[in-house]
Amino acid sequence: MTRLPLRDLPLHLVLRVYDCYILPLFKYGLSLWVTSCSSSSKESANSSFTKYLKTYLGLPYHANNAITHFLTNTCPLLSTLENITPHNLCTLSFPPELHGYKLSIFDENLLSHTPYNPIPLIPSFFWRSRTLFTIPSSYHIRKQICREILDTDHSIYCRTKNFHKIDYENCVCLGCGNKMTNYHAYFCDKHENNAL
Repeated sequence: MTRLPLRDLPLHLVLRVYDCYILPLFKYGLSLWVTSCSSSSKESANSSFTKYLKTYLGLPYHANNAITHFLTNTCPLLSTLENITPHNLCTLSFPPELHGYKLSIFDENLLSHTPYNPIPLIPSFFWRSRTLFTIPSSYHIRKQICREILDTDHSIYCRTKNFHKIDYENCVCLGCGNKMTNYHAYFCDKHENNAL
């Protein structure tokens, strides 16, 4: 898979590559482990998919997960796995000695699944960014647009150079000297590549 030109493929093919090579690893024994694994294990599984998406989009790993799923029209890996768990139960076979027993997964009503909706998890400032209708196939264009839409280039404009969250009081623009908010490049007239 490392030799596949993933950066040059359209998104739907990149998602199919993940479904073909990575998803089966998580589906193995799915109905036995999905309801009993720890929260940290679930977060780790989810991050494997979000990191895959962010690498394709050219985003840093700290970019917002909900926005990433919104742009790619995907959901976290665990939501996908929980959705397909009932269909995987028919693949289990048990010895005759266990006839009459029922899996605890049915007793605890753990198969109820609500569809993933990223919109409530998206920060309100995101809606002032530009609208992206299709994700470009060119990696460099895709990276530039996605980093702008998710406002991940804050460090380019901010005087504070160590890694930090945007602080509306302490973040000051290198160009104009004003306090910074999200998408400051849209409003700052001191930067050549600002988007108006």
